[in-house]
Formats: sequence, structure tokens, C-alpha cells
Amino acid sequence: MSDYEYKVSAIVLVYNGGKYLRDCIESLVNQTLDGLEIILINDVSTDDSLSVCREFERDYDNVRIINKEINEGLAKNANIGIENAKGEYVILVDNDDIIPNYAYERLYNKAKEADADISIGSANFLIGKHQYEMPAYERNAWEKERVINDLEEFPILFGDAFYWNKIIKRDLLIEHNIRLPIDMIYADRKFSHTAYSYARTIAIIPDCVYMWRQRRNSLSDERKALGNYINRIESYKLDLDKITSSYHDYMKILMRRVTVPIHGILNNEEFEDYLFNETRDFLISEISKINDVYDNSLNIIENLYIYLILNNHRKELKQLLKTGFKIFKDVVNENNKSYWNLPLFRNPDLDVPDRLFEIKRLIPQFIKIKEIITDDDSIIFNEIELPRFFEMKKGEIVFAGRCEFDEILEENSVHFELEPIVNEKGRNIFKAEIPLSKLNIFEDYDIYFQAHYEEYSDNIRISKDCVGNIINHNDGINLLYTANNLLSACTQLLTGEFKFDCDEETFKILVENGDGIKKKLKIYVRNPSTKEKTHLSLNEDKTAYELKWKFFLDKKSSYTAHLTVHDDIGRVNKKIRLTTNNFNDFDEISLNTKDNKKVKIFNTKYSNIRIRCY
Repeated sequence: MSDYEYKVSAIVLVYNGGKYLRDCIESLVNQTLDGLEIILINDVSTDDSLSVCREFERDYDNVRIINKEINEGLAKNANIGIENAKGEYVILVDNDDIIPNYAYERLYNKAKEADADISIGSANFLIGKHQYEMPAYERNAWEKERVINDLEEFPILFGDAFYWNKIIKRDLLIEHNIRLPIDMIYADRKFSHTAYSYARTIAIIPDCVYMWRQRRNSLSDERKALGNYINRIESYKLDLDKITSSYHDYMKILMRRVTVPIHGILNNEEFEDYLFNETRDFLISEISKINDVYDNSLNIIENLYIYLILNNHRKELKQLLKTGFKIFKDVVNENNKSYWNLPLFRNPDLDVPDRLFEIKRLIPQFIKIKEIITDDDSIIFNEIELPRFFEMKKGEIVFAGRCEFDEILEENSVHFELEPIVNEKGRNIFKAEIPLSKLNIFEDYDIYFQAHYEEYSDNIRISKDCVGNIINHNDGINLLYTANNLLSACTQLLTGEFKFDCDEETFKILVENGDGIKKKLKIYVRNPSTKEKTHLSLNEDKTAYELKWKFFLDKKSSYTAHLTVHDDIGRVNKKIRLTTNNFNDFDEISLNTKDNKKVKIFNTKYSNIRIRCY
């Protein structure tokens, strides 16, 4: 352990953690890293958070509590934790989030391997029970494993301002007095970016090391509030002393954050005045220090916002925000370039440069899929058309599974590369074929289009507006749209997976393809009259589900058979009624049980399995 008592100190910022606090701390005490200190800083919680913390302090030697007597807020508590930590590295944790159990071991091992001052991993949103990938803007920084010795070579990293997905050497923070600014909502920005600027080496791994819980009334939901926006701009200004002077592209990266809450001006004149006065002055002052403000990684929409703000076009910006962009799909192709034909394109009253409309990055409006077809072996995305002169390094269709909880989301996401289609019309057309063998047999998938460029990628959820037609020829695949018209796929690929092997003593269902069962299955029989359920047991070699007839069979009774699919911590993800489609060469069965009851297993007119006792 060298000169340090611990390898990593995890500082948990506790304030009214409620029902999520226990899950958060349990995810920490179950870390695989040997040498973890867990500091729980209770900021005068008014719920039972302190008693929950004391339970863990009592049961685990590496857990200790700092119990505050005065409520001083998140930043102050984080700074107290840094000053009291005994680990070589420190990491900050919000008290309602989840940390995968392998996270700190992988971060620490990478840090030591690269001799890095900072080691960073990726993060996912946690909404309810499911994980979702974060926007491409943050995710691009974590796409692949890398070691950074010069931030000028990888400025995209400034898109990651979070404090909870990275371990930082405590000595670095102490030596340069790097702390979170007090009374600042976006305090993590100054903290993380300053740490980047002083670090000799920064290591990145693509593994998900943090699950960020999204709740109603969270900070993300309050972005349109004026006070929140003012705090956001003030936090950027704090970066200017060290960051902007050293990293010239930082301002280009910062501009996206300026535009994220921009819809707030539609219903708030004070917000509008602040945007076109203080924010505009701030942008003009800083942009004058960099070359070609529009040579950046922003998309067309974001660059238009910046142009209209810088040129004080209030009316046009508000009109653009009110109209939206979904109805505009026309593309102008000329001189080997494609332009998005928005209302402001070549408007003589504004004279917006054509280059701001040039299609260089993908957005949903540019994706056209002629049809999606399912058959016995695959899902085919037929004729995926992109703007004529649009170029990307690689395109993929991504099926992102939603049923995983405590594993890396990427392990449950399947990527399928696009194949170009040769055609005589010079159109930019692709296809993708997804083998069903690559998908989980029981899963809900969100479906994305991923466009890869040289240094970053765009991850776009496919919507109903992108798809012409869906043709289903496989009952095991259900392609559907969510309430928000986003494309999803539900797989129930259990066709022919089972067969009956009953005798006079046992009701038995054999698993034909044990290797194909990628989720935890449970099978039960149910009496529709009494609603009583009786579960079958999985035998020792995991080839069959069994139940003695005597435990559930009543004379003159009828039963249905059901299957549930559970995740790794026991929640039910799926529940279906077993049908003859799930069985290999189903034949009706009649037999006498050991206690002389007559049993018949047959299919109803809807192909459902029925067990009847006479």
C-alpha cells in the first residue's frame, strides 16, 4: 500500500439519501478492489440517512462517518472528504447512485498501469431499473481505452466535467489546492477541469463505472430555470483563469453547454435578456481569442443557435425554437456538398453563411429507412439512405438491451455494421442484417443509429419518422414504437426451446438448448380458478424443470403453464404464457399419474398449453 493507508477513498455526499442510500452504500462495500476506504459525510440529514450510515459503519471496518452539525452543502462536504481521505486516490459519490462492483478495481489498475494522476471510466443513466447510454457529447470521451499526456491532443475530454466517474490522486488535489467552489450548482466543472489541467497523465477506460440516477425535479430537469442558467455561465467564467488560457479549443467545447437550456427563453423574458446580454458578451469576449468559431464538433442546430446569439437575432432564434426542426427534411445537394434546407438557409435578410447548414454530422431528420423486415433468422434494415454527400468513418445499427442492471451496458448492447449498397443513382444507401442468434432470446432493445467519425460519434435513437414500413414474419420478434414514437424491439425467441418428458410421477419440461438461455428462467403452473401458482424446480444438471404431480394436481382442475425471465438480482423482466410454439414438435400427452389420476396436456385453439386432470 506504499505510503497510503488505502488505494482509493470513496467520499459519499449524504443528505437525505432516502430509499436509494442503502443501495448506493451496498454497491460500495461490495467493490472488488482490496484497499477501499468509504467515507460517509452526513450533512445534517432530516431522514434516517444517519442510522443507515451507522449500520454500515458498524458492519464494515473500512467505512467511517463524518457527521456534520451544520448543513453546509455538497461542495463543502466534498472538500472536507478530500482533506480527511487516507487513500492514494479519491473519488466523489452522490448518495442516490450505483457503482458497479468492479468499477474501482478497474480504475485503480488502469491508473497504476499508466502511472496516471487521473483514471476515468464511462457512465450510464439509471432510470428506474434500467440503464441508458448518456449523450454522445459525454460518451465520446470514453469511447475507447487511451492514455493522455497532452490535453491539446484530446480536448473532447473537457466534455466530461463529472466528479463521480474518475479517481484522482489526492496529492494532486492537495498540492494545487483543487477544491469544489462553494455555492455553485455546477461546482464539478471547475473541480474536474482544473484537475485535468494539472495532471501529467490521464487514463481512460470504456467500462461503465457509475450509474447516475435520473429523478423528477433533478438538476437536469431544471436546466430551463434562469437561476440555474446564470449559475451555469458563472461556473464557466471560473474556468477562464487556468483552462481557457491553456487550451484554446475549450471555448468551442463550452459553447454546447451554453445552448443546452436555450428553450428557457421562450417563456421567460429575463432569461432571454440574460442570454442576449451577459451570455452574448461573455461569448464575444472569449471567441475573439480563438480561430474560426464554427470549426467545431457542434451540429448544425447548435451552430445556428450560436450564430443567432452572437449576431443578436432574438426574433429569429425564438421563431426557430418555436418551429422546431422535425418538419424540415429537405436537403440541397450541390458542388459535392449537402445542405440542410432550413428557413434561414440563404435568407437575404440574415446572410447566414452556407457552411453553417452543411451536413457534416448526423441527426434523425437525415436518416431514411425504407423498411425493416423480420424473418426466421434475422432482422433486415433495407435501404438506409443518408444525405448524398454525407461521409462517416463507419455506421452501425445498435440494439441496446434494457434488462441489465448491475453490468456494463455495452455488454448488453449489440452492434451491427452497415453494408453499402451499390446503386446507379449515386445515392448514399446502406443495409444492415441482424442475425437473431446475436440477440438475447428474451430482451427489450432500444434501437439506435451510430455514426462514427474520426474522433467522435453520434448515437441517434431511430424514430417512427425515420422508418417507412415494418414487415414482421417472425412471431418471436416484436418491432414496435414507444409512446414517444421511438423504435424498439422485444425478443421472445424461445421457439422450440422446450419439450415435455412427463412420467407417472413427475411433470417435467426439458430445456432443449441450455446454452441459449441467457437469462434466469422460472416456470410455474397456475390454476386459473384459484389463482394459485406452483413453481417447477430446475434439476441439478440444469436440463429440466420438474414438479411432482402430487404437489399441484387436483381432480377436475385445469392449469396453464407460464414462464418468467429474471435478471441477476431477482426482478421479473418478462412474463409469458407458454404456447406450443415454445416446444419442439409438440404432441398431445395423456397419462395416468402414480395416484391414478388421469392427466392430459394439450393445446387450446390459441396454441396455449393446458394441463387438465380428470
